Parts: sequence; C-alpha cells; structure tokens
Amino acid sequence: MSPYRYQLTNEEFREEWHGKDGDPMSKSTLWRRKSWAQDHYPQWRKVFLYGGRIDLREYQKFQTFYSEKQYEAHQDPHLKYLEEM
Repeated sequence: MSPYRYQLTNEEFREEWHGKDGDPMSKSTLWRRKSWAQDHYPQWRKVFLYGGRIDLREYQKFQTFYSEKQYEAHQDPHLKYLEEM
C-alpha cells in the first residue's frame, strides 16, 4: 500500500487491516465497528465516509477512542472509584 493513499474502499480496508489471527477483517466486524462508532464516536462521519470509503488516519484515531472505551467498560469498579477520589 502506498504511504500517500489514506482512503480505502471497504474491501481494500478489510484486506489491509488484519484481524487478530492475521486474516483479513470480516465484514461483520467492520459493520459492528461502524455501528458502535455511530452510537458512541462523535466524529464517526470522518472515519466512515460517504460512498463506503474509510479514512485510515481517522480510523486510527477512532481505534484509540474505541480501545479506551473498551478498557473503561471492563475496568474494575473499585479502581474506577479510587480514580474519582
């Protein structure tokens, strides 16, 4: 992939962005992430562009946001309480 190319179609993106096991990302995973972004990520339209393209730079920002939210959701409640103090 060219370092100057930062917008990919769904198919190209799934081929480039591998899952945990090294296989291409599945369609269902991509649609789950898009659905989650629509509900939680304020700038999801910058990630999932009109016409089915995906902006890689914005996806990386979204991925960071997603990871932080997943961490917070699975964090120990006692630790959350201590951080609030």
